[in-house]
Amino acid sequence: MIDRCFFGVIPALNFIGRQNSGKTTLLEKLIAELCSRGLRVGTVKHHSHAGFEMDVAGKDSWRHVQAGSRYTVVAAPDKIGSVRQLTGELPVEQILAEMSAAARDASGAPTLDVVLVEGYRSSSLPSVELVRAANPADAARSLDLSGARCVAVVTDIERIAVQAAQAGLPTFGFEQIAALADFIAASLKESAF
Repeated sequence: MIDRCFFGVIPALNFIGRQNSGKTTLLEKLIAELCSRGLRVGTVKHHSHAGFEMDVAGKDSWRHVQAGSRYTVVAAPDKIGSVRQLTGELPVEQILAEMSAAARDASGAPTLDVVLVEGYRSSSLPSVELVRAANPADAARSLDLSGARCVAVVTDIERIAVQAAQAGLPTFGFEQIAALADFIAASLKESAF
């Protein structure tokens, strides 16, 4: 089940797997499914390489960052975005705490029901492990439950599904989006979020 990992406010669930295991594709479908059910979903994507850009070269906010701004916010009537320069990577728990503080309505109530996190293998968050047959990095590996707080597995490899079942973990196929969404919704209800 999904714990109250978001400092008691908003639950978070981490999706982990090797590169090309299908995390982003699965999350795109899962986000759409959860939103269609009326859940308010936030996301955090771990980018393990320095230097990614959120803004388009030449746009005003990009120009601010290039000029030396350490924290740039773009605010419009319908959305807000920010770029903040860091001296080191923040733990996902700190990012979630900052999201929790920011994701509030005028009365202070949370505006998110759940945050889906992609790619923080070493975090303390409950995790869904993805292992895909078509991924060469996954083809011969076994399910490794050390370190991660695995609560479910998504796979299309029979031996991985068997290992997950032996560990008492729910297992889903990559196309079982509705069933995975059911698991998340039930976990949220059972945890009284």
